[in-house]
Amino acid sequence: MRMEHKPYIAEEYWDSVAITIKNRDKKSLIAGDDEPYYSYKRKKFLKLLHSISFHSKKVLEIGCGPGGNLIELVKDRPELLAGVDISNEMVRLSKELLGDQAEIIKINGTTLPFGANHFEIVFTSTVLQHITDESILSDLVKEICRVSLKDVYIFEGVEKKRKQNLSNVGRTINEYLRLFQANNFLLEEVKFLNMHWSWLVCGTIRRVFNSRKRKEGEKETDVSRLFQRIVLVITKPLDELFPIQRDLAMLHFKKINSL
Repeated sequence: MRMEHKPYIAEEYWDSVAITIKNRDKKSLIAGDDEPYYSYKRKKFLKLLHSISFHSKKVLEIGCGPGGNLIELVKDRPELLAGVDISNEMVRLSKELLGDQAEIIKINGTTLPFGANHFEIVFTSTVLQHITDESILSDLVKEICRVSLKDVYIFEGVEKKRKQNLSNVGRTINEYLRLFQANNFLLEEVKFLNMHWSWLVCGTIRRVFNSRKRKEGEKETDVSRLFQRIVLVITKPLDELFPIQRDLAMLHFKKINSL
């Protein structure tokens, strides 16, 4: 019997994830799951995020979710901090977390309510990879480039060959390069998180020791967390010794006329 998959509707999906996050026991876990693997990934991501100079800059995050990245950037004292998201529930969580420290706005996913060149830095974090409609992606990238005065940073999963499922697309670097180049932005640098071996082993543990019905944002089983902690002792050094350029990467694009 063929299984029927519920169609992926971005706003509905991320509203449901936000509600799951809100109802969790530990409200402080606002960005990602409380799994050893994701805790490790989060630390590596934040190290890369803070390598960017946000101080005294006007900064916009596309797809800010529950506000986990924006609250980190408050430490860097940007001149202006803003976030947008397609989900009403995520916008509520961000506003509760950040208060008046950032401007949070609900968007339709293809247009941004800001003037041209309004922000010096615009960034995404695993947002573009969840856009499966190429025309919507093209429209959003065009808007991102329009409101950016100088720099765009995208933290997205990339692959050597394109991979796609119902709610996620692993695009190649060249695909993103062509999108931004068409909007007057050139690729300046690429940096990978280098977590392949941990991703491979912990991903297997998560599939084996958690229910297939587990939703994104729901807590993992104690057994899954225990085994992840054990194997990460081995896989973390392997990530550094044998890096594989795939999965989450930072792609830095710079506007041509600002070079």
